[in-house]
Amino acid sequence: MDIGLKRFRIPHKITESFGLNENSIVELTENPCNPTLDRLLASIPEDFQYPEDILDFVESGPGGKERYDG
Repeated sequence: MDIGLKRFRIPHKITESFGLNENSIVELTENPCNPTLDRLLASIPEDFQYPEDILDFVESGPGGKERYDG
């Protein structure tokens, strides 16, 4: 499906990471994608760090009781 857009808003962090500016032309395509776990893990940068608000959760221990009703 072809849709012509004159303007498309892209989040600032994404534009910085791809080196885009207000004069950049971006083409979006849709392809079937079935990523594997290995591909997903390989895409994580070696210097990846969780944001502070998530880091507290990731490094914390269990805080409640889990229940299984199976």
